[in-house]
Amino acid sequence: MVFMTRPLIGITCDYDMEKQTTKLHRGYYDAIVEAGGLPVLMPNIHEENACKILAFLDGLLLSGGNDVEPAYFGEAPHIKLGFINPCRDSLEINLCRQAMERDIPILGICRGVQLMNIAMGGTIYQDLESQWIAGQLQKHSQLAPDWYGSHEVELDLNSRLFRMLGVKKLRTNSFHHQAIRDLASCFRATAWCGDGVVEGIEALSHTFAVGVQWHPEKMWQKDEKMLGLFEGLVSAAKRRREKEGV
Repeated sequence: MVFMTRPLIGITCDYDMEKQTTKLHRGYYDAIVEAGGLPVLMPNIHEENACKILAFLDGLLLSGGNDVEPAYFGEAPHIKLGFINPCRDSLEINLCRQAMERDIPILGICRGVQLMNIAMGGTIYQDLESQWIAGQLQKHSQLAPDWYGSHEVELDLNSRLFRMLGVKKLRTNSFHHQAIRDLASCFRATAWCGDGVVEGIEALSHTFAVGVQWHPEKMWQKDEKMLGLFEGLVSAAKRRREKEGV
């Protein structure tokens, strides 16, 4: 019964359309449990049913994965666009918009932060290497263990992200060729790589809507600071749960 008092955190999963299987790195749900929440894995189901599940959740975690369909931000596919999953894109964009509208706490990770921005009207670079024009890029698809911080990220000292992580600079892992380009009007940038690529965002007025470009679910067991991101989500979800009187 004590476990059921924990806030419920929905976590979106990847979906293999060919094999019709659902998968998720265990670092996501282990981190939610460690942070004091109860994970609810959300597979590829009909959007209407997913939104019904969302009504029972206290928070939402948008996980990492493949590229997002560029039609959602008004662009044709770039030649370097990677694999896209139409089922997942449609489901998660709708979930994100619904969660933002209902003021449900959200944490977006890698693809998740990009999807948050797209869902709320922003754009992304479909391929950093060929579209970035603001100087020399650092390496954003590391050839190193997935838990290893391969480049440095600097945080805005007046951000929720800084309060959760507790440091001005930290090393993060990096597995992406896309990144935020034009921010949606409801967000502000709160973290950057040394080359200028946006690595973190948060909502201007939403109770808790935070996204990061790296993968803390693969780092938190070796770098305890990273657990702060999941603790921040769970704490916000708990406050919402208490406010709703659940």
